[in-house]
Amino acid sequence: MKPIRRRGFTLIELLVVIAIIAVLIALLLPAVQQAREAARRTQCKNNLKQMALAALNYESDNKCFPGGSYSGTTVNCPNRWSSYPENFSCFVRMLPYFDQANVYNAINFNECSSGPSNVAVAGLQLKALICPTDTGNGPVALPSTRASASGVSPGWSFNQYYPLPAGNWSQAFTSYAGNAGLFTFGFSNLMPNSVLTQFNGVIYNDSSVKIADVTDGTSNTFLFAEHSKAQLLLLDPAYAVSDGAWNSGRWYDTLFATLYPVNLGFGNASLRNGLVNPGYYQPTGASSLHTGGAHFAMCDGSVRFVSDKIDSWSFSAGNADTYNDAMPDNTVFTTVTYTAPNSKNGSYLNTSNASLGLYQKLSTRSGGEVVGEF
Repeated sequence: MKPIRRRGFTLIELLVVIAIIAVLIALLLPAVQQAREAARRTQCKNNLKQMALAALNYESDNKCFPGGSYSGTTVNCPNRWSSYPENFSCFVRMLPYFDQANVYNAINFNECSSGPSNVAVAGLQLKALICPTDTGNGPVALPSTRASASGVSPGWSFNQYYPLPAGNWSQAFTSYAGNAGLFTFGFSNLMPNSVLTQFNGVIYNDSSVKIADVTDGTSNTFLFAEHSKAQLLLLDPAYAVSDGAWNSGRWYDTLFATLYPVNLGFGNASLRNGLVNPGYYQPTGASSLHTGGAHFAMCDGSVRFVSDKIDSWSFSAGNADTYNDAMPDNTVFTTVTYTAPNSKNGSYLNTSNASLGLYQKLSTRSGGEVVGEF
């Protein structure tokens, strides 16, 4: 009888098979990651599309786009006259227009956005307001007391004037912001017309821009953009833990400006490290975690992906404001002092002598600039 031979893999054959499988996985994994990122980008684009349509429906019903915040309109809000508007964001006012009427009806508009009766709403994370690529955007637990004298904590406005109700509460954030134009820092509520009329975007504090006011063309004017929480944390690590709150109308939470280029945190290291003192105006920039740029919704409801290499205005060393932040060439701050109801300063960026880049031209609603393909 012939002996039965047992056939199997030798050690060398086994190692070769393992090596082939490893190579196949190495080749397949990037493709899977790219497919996932493509799906996330599609979801982000769809979020902005729905947001733009909601804003257009809001404009149709209310005869203007939602304001970034409205000053002094709440009854029980001690800070409504101060330099930080404690009123509600444009997203709060748009809630009924993207199937969130129940959330809208749960808000107490007789208190400010950080009033105790609105703390439950502040912690709601709305999928429509989150880019799936943006990290660090999950709701963060609110401290039972303010973390420091400067109030640097998630949802720091809670506990500033009112004690939190008993229970465990959190603050949710957003990955998007409304277009305030070339700048979005007025520093004061109830700004005088001399300041208010200088704002050239579509959504900003106390704005009431109609679609007819967008004379540069609705397809050539930004309405919303990505405003990455991850980049906020990179640009302003000391304070950004509280930035990006979806319900807040403060300018660094839910508004963006084209003062700095797209993706300043990741895509413009020379400007960020060489000219800019991070931490004040930079968090107002448009940003994303998508490679190469960010999504922008236009005033006609379309969504465009704008490269972070898009033509932008120039910066030179030495042109800085009082906070030592780099300012574009040939721009200066103008400050207006007024009394309403107490002495305040309204500030705006005077850009009359500046040479706007394509990126800046796309953020103004009625500048009359010529805009080509982008």
